[in-house]
Amino acid sequence: MPELPEVETVINILKPLVVNKTISDYTIFYNRLIQSDIEDFKNIKNKTILSITRFGKFIFFHLSNNYCLITHLRMEGKFRYLTSKNIIKSTTLIFTFSDSTYLSFDDTRKFGLMYLTKEEDVKNVKMISSLGIEANNVKDTDYEKIINKIITKNKPIKELLLDQSIMCGIGNIYADEILFASNINPLTKGKELSSDNVITIIKNSKIILDRAIKEGGSTIHSFHPSEGVDGRFQVLLKAYGRNDKPCINCGTRMHKIFLNGRGTTFCPNCQIDYSLKKAIGITGPIGSGKSTVLKHLASLNYKTISSDDIVHSLYKEENVKRKISGLLHMNFDYFDPISKEKARNIMINNKEIKRNVEQYIYKVLEEKLIEEIKTSNLIAIEVPLLFKAHFEYMFKKIFVIEVSKEKQIENLNCRNEYKIEDKLKLNNDYNYLLNDDVIVIKNNSSLDELFKQIDSNL
Repeated sequence: MPELPEVETVINILKPLVVNKTISDYTIFYNRLIQSDIEDFKNIKNKTILSITRFGKFIFFHLSNNYCLITHLRMEGKFRYLTSKNIIKSTTLIFTFSDSTYLSFDDTRKFGLMYLTKEEDVKNVKMISSLGIEANNVKDTDYEKIINKIITKNKPIKELLLDQSIMCGIGNIYADEILFASNINPLTKGKELSSDNVITIIKNSKIILDRAIKEGGSTIHSFHPSEGVDGRFQVLLKAYGRNDKPCINCGTRMHKIFLNGRGTTFCPNCQIDYSLKKAIGITGPIGSGKSTVLKHLASLNYKTISSDDIVHSLYKEENVKRKISGLLHMNFDYFDPISKEKARNIMINNKEIKRNVEQYIYKVLEEKLIEEIKTSNLIAIEVPLLFKAHFEYMFKKIFVIEVSKEKQIENLNCRNEYKIEDKLKLNNDYNYLLNDDVIVIKNNSSLDELFKQIDSNL
């Protein structure tokens, strides 16, 4: 659906083409386009277009004799200026001007609308009177009103940004962009936001909408502001339409969810979902003692999960086997020692294939882990490549188990691991990021010392 910047672009295209032209006739091809009394619509004849303005996503054709035609493009409505009459399948109305030029309104999905009224009655038309302040025109004196409308609501902020009675002009595209710029998760309830959060949203709304207007809006899917004219802002989008692509800020895979049927894309690391911030993550290089720590937490009544166990169970699923076979260019069967060894060697010797396999597994694993965390209150999860998979956002606390090379090899020998050097090579790119949620645990001494470190940091 065209949003405020796209509607502004449409107006800028139309002004030099139709302002000061007189409507000598019209033909309606779809009666439901007209929301006012269709019999009264005949009053549009012989009226001159004096100017065109906009409020939110609505277009106002200001006509002579104090008339105003209110228009909304809805999903795919488009105006088409013509020097010769050309009616196409999607044409729902066509205006004929006195100079024998034409303005067609084309709408494939037929959701667009028009409403003819007197200028003095415009503000009393329900769809106009219910509108809030324009999102890119909020004054300092408006802040308190908008803040109170948002922080008292039990709805997700994404829904509230789409509520035109709070701020008008924002649609799905720019709601995603505004929340990304504000580092706010779209599922965060209005009542969970602070006044400062809302002010940040308001300020980013103006910045992003004004920049989009400057770039001519966004050309998305089937929407073009005019025939042969495309917006440029879509190349600057940082959230919308970037599902599964790396976040431009942190590299985490962008997520797409559906909120009340509307696709919503966000970075789970930059836009934290605080309902996930209750799990403990355990990570570290191979042979560092992660499983030992997990067993210790189980003894403390934590629900414990090994992501390796989840991945092994995924390998049994036919769709997963087919996908990995395609990525490896071989018939993959994790439970066949020969196939498993061949796959291991391919990934050791081909970094691109290894990366593609890992990225696929990370995506499926991520969904499983989120489901486990959301349904548990006391949970600890072992994730060997937690940072490489960008899973940091899931955990309130992360234990990184560090181990010396000698201790690591000793641990692997105790597990009767073969080809230890190959295993170390598969894990030799292990690294982690330090922040307040990351706690480094040294495992170069006794189990008692290891558990003491864990217990003191719970």
